[in-house]
Amino acid sequence: MRLAWIDVPFEGQRLRDMTVQKARELRDLGLTIVGCPNELNASDGDITWAKKFLEDNGLLPGPPGLGVSAVRPDEDEEKKQLQDIINGVIYSGKLGATSFRYSAGSMHPTNTWMHHPDNVTQKAMDRLVNNTRELARYAVDADCLLIPETTQWTIVNNIEHMREFVDRVDSPYVRISFDPVNHMTYDRVYESGRFVKCAISSLGDRIGTIHCKDVQIDPQKLLVSHIDEAPIGKGVFDHEALLVASRDLEPWKLLSIEHLPEGNERMPRIRSALAHIREIEKRIGHQWSDPYLTRKRWLQMQGKRT
Repeated sequence: MRLAWIDVPFEGQRLRDMTVQKARELRDLGLTIVGCPNELNASDGDITWAKKFLEDNGLLPGPPGLGVSAVRPDEDEEKKQLQDIINGVIYSGKLGATSFRYSAGSMHPTNTWMHHPDNVTQKAMDRLVNNTRELARYAVDADCLLIPETTQWTIVNNIEHMREFVDRVDSPYVRISFDPVNHMTYDRVYESGRFVKCAISSLGDRIGTIHCKDVQIDPQKLLVSHIDEAPIGKGVFDHEALLVASRDLEPWKLLSIEHLPEGNERMPRIRSALAHIREIEKRIGHQWSDPYLTRKRWLQMQGKRT
């Protein structure tokens, strides 16, 4: 897999807010694939400028993303968010990103990530599959994948449902984001390596990208498990197992560091995270794919059509 950092490290919300100084700082960290501003209404001129800026500075765009979903309880809101996903995958394709990321969906009235009793129903899954089939044709035209992210609360909420979702949509342009920290439970957290190996073995290349975070247990909560994210390298997640298991996936895919805090903490956090990952990388002899091995290039090498 290719290593990426998909938070947006540039200050500002527009593509033209990207600066040479920040680009050099990212390259000095050994990064190539990084998050870019999610300016979905950018003009073609702005996108052309951004692509040249990235190329001139030795960078590639990570997958843009929004907290929207293909399923919402309100019909008008659902139509709006479906259009946001269409605009997002078109924008991502124009920018040269491999995929567009968004929520696997919730029937909660105001939050696409929040739990809701209807999320666990077959009706919600059927609606998500049908809507995603319609979205897939836009992904084909944009030559850019749709990769929704899941949690234990979204409509797609476990490994079995990840398999069902991808298999039923049945499009090479729809895959799933595997974020193992989002799926930590009391009986997995101290055996996260085993969970990761089993999950990746089960899902295979239904996975479009892997998100890399860390996990911790609140030591003060004794009767009910309270599990949350932790700074990478400061928690109990088995990153070595993650790197080893990721070798079984197609090499163009991304292992993406994410959810680093905004503001002054962000750059120190990415340095710390990279140091932790690279210590493991060196110890086990892990080899990353060439960052320029895009999906299109890999398919061409395999003699396959994009």
